[in-house]
Amino acid sequence: MASERETIVIIGAGIIGVSTAYFTAKKLAEKYTADKRPRLILLEQCEPGCSASGKSGGFLARHWSDGTDTEKLAQFSYDLHAKLAAELGGADKWGYRAVDTFCAEIDRIPIMPAKQHKSSHFRTEAESVVTSIEVIAPRSRRSSPAAATMEYSLPTTPSEDNMHQNSTHASISVPEIESVKVVEPETVPWLRTNVLTKLRQVGDTANTAQVDPLKLTRALLAEAKARGLEIVRAKVIDVAETGYRPPLIEFPVDNCSRGKTAIDEEFNIVGPSSAPASTSLAADSPVGMQDGWSKPMTNKPYILQLDQGSDIPADKIVVACGAWVTSCLRWEAFREVSASQIPIQGLRVHYLLAKPKYDLPAQAVFAEINGTVYSGEDAIEIYPRPDGSVFVCGEALDDPEMPPHNPFEPIYSKRATSRLKQIVNDVSPALSFDIIQYGLACHLPVHAKGIPVISKVPNTRGLFVAAGHGCWGILNGPATGLSVSELLVDGQPTSLDLSNFRLDRWY
Repeated sequence: MASERETIVIIGAGIIGVSTAYFTAKKLAEKYTADKRPRLILLEQCEPGCSASGKSGGFLARHWSDGTDTEKLAQFSYDLHAKLAAELGGADKWGYRAVDTFCAEIDRIPIMPAKQHKSSHFRTEAESVVTSIEVIAPRSRRSSPAAATMEYSLPTTPSEDNMHQNSTHASISVPEIESVKVVEPETVPWLRTNVLTKLRQVGDTANTAQVDPLKLTRALLAEAKARGLEIVRAKVIDVAETGYRPPLIEFPVDNCSRGKTAIDEEFNIVGPSSAPASTSLAADSPVGMQDGWSKPMTNKPYILQLDQGSDIPADKIVVACGAWVTSCLRWEAFREVSASQIPIQGLRVHYLLAKPKYDLPAQAVFAEINGTVYSGEDAIEIYPRPDGSVFVCGEALDDPEMPPHNPFEPIYSKRATSRLKQIVNDVSPALSFDIIQYGLACHLPVHAKGIPVISKVPNTRGLFVAAGHGCWGILNGPATGLSVSELLVDGQPTSLDLSNFRLDRWY
């Protein structure tokens, strides 16, 4: 009977939630026979990879987090990416490949847009923009040869006692200075050499790689579904412990008015009203609810109330909804979790997809543009992909913000998009804007301390949080998913030590 089977629910179908679903489904299939296997459900209010997990660069670096709390996580996950690609055909399915990586210093670009004026150099606080790398990895104040010579330098070692907001995202670093070398401008032939003042190689095919994150997310989702994962499109309104539910106000997302989409058909995603009967509360109780929420007739410790359709009883729940993770603070079962324990917000980053005039080599470029007409310094990240497109990102807002309730709501700034397009056009003659997608943005889930939360909620029977990975979400997604699956199925992590990422570390 359904009541005898454990039910595990994962909230959020980004790279963290999908990786968790994949490894959990795999472990359950290996450990249990089909008739006794716990039910595994993935809830997503929009589409798989609809935010940062489908709209990021997909850059992977094995050693760029060395010296930080995420060092072991990043190294393990980098190797896990290679293993997954070898096992599941990642080169063909999600564009996995090793790349050479460069840091380029670009001299002043003398081109001024027709509608741009000198006075516009002075920007309001709301208009101020910086690159995602600058926000996630502020320059180190530590005096060292690397810090003196590298624009992307090693961050200071975080201290639990004196970490402050101005150094909260120091989780990116480049290799030690001895492994960085200055190379000839012609090494990256698709950059304008006449404005390139210095080019340094900061990674090679042995330690940097790339993926298409949306294709990766959906490929892992397909693998998880083949192993028994159920996918339901719905928004969670509340998670209550059996016996109590307080009143609350919500902003539901209309998931049904859009009708059945191609993604729904591909993954057989069902709406809550059409979910299998075993998903509803009635599956665990022949009489369902009694006296509203005061006396639920179920042996499950938790009940997820959805914005539409039937509620879902569950034994274990993983909250992995990225920049929206603080939604759980309004849920009754998470009443002992404080906002200071998951200080995670969305960092709005703009990006575009360009069509190059010719095929570009497997190279990733972090470009700093000095003395532009826009500001003292701008920076962008450029990632040619195996499918022939080029992903370009930058123009992040200075401060994290709460994302809109509906992830489909447009969040891009026309001004930031125009700036990004202009910079790319000035930096590379190879990128053509005849075929391009722009006016795009997403929210990176950033933690105020610069490291993610991967943890069981203390003093609960089965609540977990996995979020706040910032710009390293794609890199660290597989290792995070594997570790959470070990918590869910085995009761403790065996692949990695998660003590640095516990929920109660700081408060």
